[in-house]
Amino acid sequence: MNSDQTFSSPAPGGKGKEFLGIHFVKCGTYGRIYKNQQGTAYSGHCPRCMHPIRVRIAPGGTGNRFFKCFCP
Repeated sequence: MNSDQTFSSPAPGGKGKEFLGIHFVKCGTYGRIYKNQQGTAYSGHCPRCMHPIRVRIAPGGTGNRFFKCFCP
């Protein structure tokens, strides 16, 4: 996978918002977390239990776009 690849959701006007797909394993649900305004992290929460999640953006990081989260 190309590390420069971005995933975005469709939005009116053609420019989508970048996101990561998260499988919240213990809650058995899927959600998206979106890039913050500063462009330093993706953040959001589990749609079922509201557990917060934050994924930092750093040089040399991964190109993966889908992750698993184990809510408490």
